[in-house]
This record gives sequence, C-alpha cells and structure tokens, in this order.
Amino acid sequence: IMKGRGRGRGRRHSNNSDWDLNEDELAMIQQDEEGRNFRADLLDQLLSDEFSTPAGADSVVGVEDDSFLAETNIQYYAGIGLLSFHETKGVAARVLAFNTENPEIAFDDATVEQLLCGIGSHHAGILPAHKAFAETLFRMELMKVVFATETLAAGINMPARSTVICSMAKRGDLGMELLETANMLQMAGRAGRRGMDVQGTCVVASTAFEGPEDAITILTNEIKPVVSQFSPSYALAVNLIDRGGGKLDVAKNMVEKSFAVWESQQREEDLKAALAELGSEENDISPEEQFLNVLQLTLEKELIEARDGTSRTGISQSKVAKLAALVDVLADGKKLKKISKRYAGAAQILDLEQSTLKYLERELREMDPSDADLPPDFFDSEKMELLAEIKTQRQRVVKGEREVNKSILSAMAKVANNRMRDEVDGSLAKALLAARLHGEESTFPEGAPLEPGELNAYAKMSSKKNRRPFLDQTTSAPSPEDENDSWNQMLALVKILEAYGCLIPGTEMVESDSDPETDNYIVTDGGEHVGSLGMDNSLWQLCALGGAWDVAYESSELDKFQDAFADFEGEDDGLVDEEKDDSIKIPKPQTEAETLTSYLCQFSPSEMAGYVSSLVVDAPRRADSALESFQKLTHSQQRVVQGALLSLERLVEVQRRLGLDDTIGKCQLELSSCDVVTAWASGCSWNEALSISGAAPGDLVRTLSRALDALRQLGNLPYLPARALDGTVRLEASGIHPRIRSLCKGAANEMDRYPVKDMLPFEEGDEDESESEDDQEEEEEEEEEDDVFEEEEVDASI
Repeated sequence: IMKGRGRGRGRRHSNNSDWDLNEDELAMIQQDEEGRNFRADLLDQLLSDEFSTPAGADSVVGVEDDSFLAETNIQYYAGIGLLSFHETKGVAARVLAFNTENPEIAFDDATVEQLLCGIGSHHAGILPAHKAFAETLFRMELMKVVFATETLAAGINMPARSTVICSMAKRGDLGMELLETANMLQMAGRAGRRGMDVQGTCVVASTAFEGPEDAITILTNEIKPVVSQFSPSYALAVNLIDRGGGKLDVAKNMVEKSFAVWESQQREEDLKAALAELGSEENDISPEEQFLNVLQLTLEKELIEARDGTSRTGISQSKVAKLAALVDVLADGKKLKKISKRYAGAAQILDLEQSTLKYLERELREMDPSDADLPPDFFDSEKMELLAEIKTQRQRVVKGEREVNKSILSAMAKVANNRMRDEVDGSLAKALLAARLHGEESTFPEGAPLEPGELNAYAKMSSKKNRRPFLDQTTSAPSPEDENDSWNQMLALVKILEAYGCLIPGTEMVESDSDPETDNYIVTDGGEHVGSLGMDNSLWQLCALGGAWDVAYESSELDKFQDAFADFEGEDDGLVDEEKDDSIKIPKPQTEAETLTSYLCQFSPSEMAGYVSSLVVDAPRRADSALESFQKLTHSQQRVVQGALLSLERLVEVQRRLGLDDTIGKCQLELSSCDVVTAWASGCSWNEALSISGAAPGDLVRTLSRALDALRQLGNLPYLPARALDGTVRLEASGIHPRIRSLCKGAANEMDRYPVKDMLPFEEGDEDESESEDDQEEEEEEEEEDDVFEEEEVDASI
C-alpha cells in the first residue's frame, strides 16, 4: 500500500471490494446525501473556516521561535504587510498545516514571508496545490495582491477590485509582441467584483518600450474573430466509420456542417467583395496607395493559406507568425510609417558604410598599385593600418546589409515577388506597374522585381490612416482543388488506416471498384484501439507499441532506398541473403512490429512509463540533446527506441505518399523526459524527481501527469487476446499485446501518487461489481498469456 503523510490513500485488493485504509484515513472518508463515499480534500480543510476558531487561526503552535510562523513574529508581519493581525494568524495557521502535512512540497521561507504579508504568485511554474492554495486565499480575501500570468488573469474566475497590467508586450515567436486586444480587455475586466464593488480600476503601466500610444492601439483594435480549430484525426475517422455502420456518410455530414466549412464559404464572399472594391473605378486614390492595398490583400491570402496548410511555400508556425506581423504592419498606417523611417535610416547607414569602403579601397589602390598583389608582409605600417581599416569597414558593410535584409519591408518585398511569380491573374504585378508609371522618374524597368527601397518610397507616400482587413484573416480563399480540404484529409486518414490494417474493405468493395465516399469498411481490433485513444496521433502510438504496421507495404520504397544504401556501403553479404530466404514469407514491417512487441513485453512497469512519455510529452525549452537523452535510457529502452524509429520512418513515409498534412500526422519520439518519468514510476521521491529533471515544479507535474494520462488510456484499452507469433502473414492490425496493456496499468498505478495525482475512492455500484468480475477474468487470461509468452523465444533483431 502506498501512503502519503496526511493523505488517505489505499489500493483495493482484486478479491475484495473494501478499501484497505487505516483508522486515520477512514476518518477522512465522508459521505454525501446520495450515499457516495469520498475523501475530504486536504486543501479545503486547511482553508476552511475551522481555522477561525481559537483552535485554528488564533492558535499557531508547534513552531520554533525563529520561524516565520512563530507566535512572536505574527505581529511583525501584520505591521509590515497588507493583512490585519487576525488575518495574518489565519494565513500562518493554514501555511503551518499545509507544510506539516506535505513536507515534500512545503512552502519555502521566502514564499511563507510573502504569504504572511498578503502577497502571492500564480503561474505555470508552481505546483497545482500551491496554485490552489493561492486561489483560495485570494477568494477568502487573505491575499491582497497576487502577481499572475494570463492563466489567472484571463482564465480563472477570481475578480479583484483593481488590476495592474505591468507590461503591454510579451515574448512570442518573433520576439516581444504587443498583447492582443481580447487578452488585454479580459485582464482589465477582472477589475470590479460583482456584488461587492460599484466600479473597478485597471492601471496600464508604461514602460521604456511601450507607451500611451501602444495602449490606445491595443484597446481600440478590433477583436480577432473566432477561428475554427477543427482538425480530423485517426481516432475521429475510426469512430465516425464505426458510428456510420462502416460507411463514410456520417463523417462527410459532420465535415460539411463544421464551422471550418462555413468559414470557407464566407471567405469566398469576402474575397469577391475585396477584389471588386480594388477594381472599382470610383476609388479616388493614387496608384501607389492602390498598390499597397493590393499588397495587403496578397499578404492576407498568403497568411491564410499558410494557416490552412495550403501554402506552396511552407506551413511552419514561424512563417505564420511572420506573415501575421507583416499584415499587421501594412494595415496600421502609423506603424508602417515607423517601419519606413527605420528602413530609411538603415539604408542610409548602409550607403554611408559602402561609400566609406569604396573610398578606403580607392586610397589603397592609389598608394602603390604595383604592391596590390604582394603578401601583407611586404607592406609598410601605413598600408597595414589601411588594410585593417578596410577589413573592419567590410564587416560594417556586412552588418548594414544584414540589418537592411532583415527589415520588415524586405520581407514584404520577398513575399510580393514570390506571389507575382506564381499568381495567375497578375493583379499584384499590374498594380505595381501602374505605380511605377505614375512616378515622375521611375528607374525600374517593366517586369523588374519589387525592391525594398521602392516599397519604402510607396510607404512614405501613403496616409497614416489604418487599412481595414480586406479578408477575414482567419480563413483563406479556397482554390478549386482544395475546396474540400478537410474532407480530403479525412479520406487520406482512411486510406492510411486501411494501409495499416485498422480498417479492412467490406465484401462489396472487394467485388467491385466503388467510389471511396460510398465504400464500406470493417473496423479491426487494431482500429478499435486507435479509436479508443484520445491522443493527437493515435495510430503512431499504436505503431510505437507494436499494435499496427504497414500491412499494405506502402513503405516499400523506403526499404529499397535502405537496401541500395547498404549495397553502396558494402554491408550486404551472404549471411543476409540466407536470413532473407528464411523470412521471405513475412513482410518486413510485420517482422519489425513483432520484434518491437517482444522487446516491449520484457519491460518493467517503470521502463514502460518512461517510454510512453516519449510518445506524448513535448520537448521542454531547455532540454539535453537527443544523444544525451538516449544515453540516459536503460538498455531495454534503448533497444525499443531503435525499433520504434523504424516504425516512425515507415509511418511518416506512408503519410507523405497518401497526402496527409504534416500538422495532422505529427509523430513524436521525445526522449528528454524519459529518465525522470522512469525514476518517478520506480518510486523516487518528489525532491529526487525535481533534481533529475531540473524543471520547475509545475512543469514537472505537467510532464508526469501527461505520461500518467497516456498510461491510463493504454491500460484501459479493450482487452484483446494475444496472437501467437507462428510466422503467418497477417493483414489486420492486432492491437496492443495484453502484456503491454498490463504493464501500462501497473505503471499508472506506480505513478499515481501525490503530488502528481490523488484519486478519490468511490463506492462501487452494481455495474462496477460486474465490471470488476470481467476485469478479474481478463487478469487471469493475461497471466496465462504472460506465461505462454515467457516460454516463447522470438529470434528477431532490429
């Protein structure tokens, strides 16, 4: 039994429905009006009104005289802090009780001193228990000031009398960026407690980088519209097909009724209206202003295509962020003027540096032309000094060119030139030609690319008024081939699931070649597991655990490439040919999956926990290299990771060949958190886990909780009997081996301890009793299959 100090925990025996709790733990179990048992939460007890009694808040005992919580120090903190003497006593009693009952996550002295002064903090880097402690103190008016991130300011219902926004910018993909209008208004809206205050006060602090103009810009900008987050997945495809009785009708209806399709229809209307406005002869604006309008429309289209994944030049998050910044600058008249001045200054400096370099080089040539090709040793001291100056000046020129090239106007010109090269209607090129012909002295020939300096000249002539967005920037104008992109991605998912044996065609499809949208499918055992996992790429998780493989051998080109590379390296020999002859009947993907399954079944529960974390936990900001993380793994984990890499390569190749978007089919194998998750599942203490990870407590809790959630999902998958590895070719995904499922259950039980998770025991009903009987039968079958598996030796290697 795993117990925590001051917390009621117990593990139910498989043959007994009672909870194995001691008397103190049983005393914490309470019963509600409906007769359900639950454990009284420790945090609620610590922060309840019981501490207002003389035995609670008015009695702080059991501490040393030099402690912050000593009775003699309460008056001091009440005098220097924001709380009264009685309130300070209440906080001290609650902190003392929390630290006594939770020694591993006790508040340190600095935090205790802040709490006694009525000051707290709330951010993602602290433990959930500490955040809940601060939230409750704040609601009870025992914390007068809380320093928080957007999580508390915009996400939790904790209104205050006043809010102070200390900075109007935060770090983003492109560095420091101004806050969005919606976030700013939401944080400011926390000022004023409903039913307590007649008005609230929000103070926006000016900094050295943001001033009153920035505050006005943020507060007066339009709030961005709601964006569709619909993205098809493997689990969604399987569940919709199963719900539709094997057909895709339900899936197609859902896609057609989604918000994303409505956006697609709306953006087409916006595009037509924008083009009509730009082409109208009634617009009394200069050709230069007209060109900037067309350029803004072009950038909006490019941004939207990048967000939707239909851009020809890439769909990375950094590109989306850069395009959004370009659109924001071009639509804001004042900001465009500022960017223009910066570019003009950088271009002028570059021109001066280049002129200086030419002067120095001309002076060197005039000193003695015959010595120009001699080694530096033959030059006198004066010439050596001049060469050093030229070298330094060249570095300054390179620096100046770098400053000019990385300017926003240069990025705009680059995007505009790419669009003019690919566009069919030539609207941007026509607008540029009209702007050039309107100028008195145009030095750019017809068809020449747009230069940043030319764009800067047009920006100088533009007005300071803001340009309204021509398109809804959350969507893109659909091209004919990408009009039903969401549905095409759904069909791609179905094809990949069929290639991996998670879906098999029905009898009608076998007899005739029918339309994919009217095909009938059967969900296999592996497909059932895919549909039961609530992860981003559930097919990859199944493949990484040996439950599915490329049964259609769509990744054969990958093997051909690897074989050709092996022949080039001279690694092929007669022994390899003999091995190929022995296993010629079994496809290579199936052999790799069976070998991976055999290695996984030899894991311990803690090793399984660490490996599963690599499939679901994202890489931290500061992580070791892949090689360093790999070296920290156990030998068994290293062997499994090498096998999983083969499955990953095959799945990525199949997804690419069948046209699945990279954002939907993302496959992850991040090893940076494997060591700490393995150690936590092995029983290490919380402080040891913090030392291993080097992460903040809140970040570590999220990492362990995500791994725990994945293990729970895998352990709760439908039970499937193991299939013998008898050398037969299988065309259906078998799903996760029961031994692996059992290891995930055991790993989840080992990880499920405070402060990561603290499950509440509930009284079992009739349905729970029947389910427990089924679980007992499954456990008995798993034990029998484990015995059989231990007797079978699988002679395979990765």
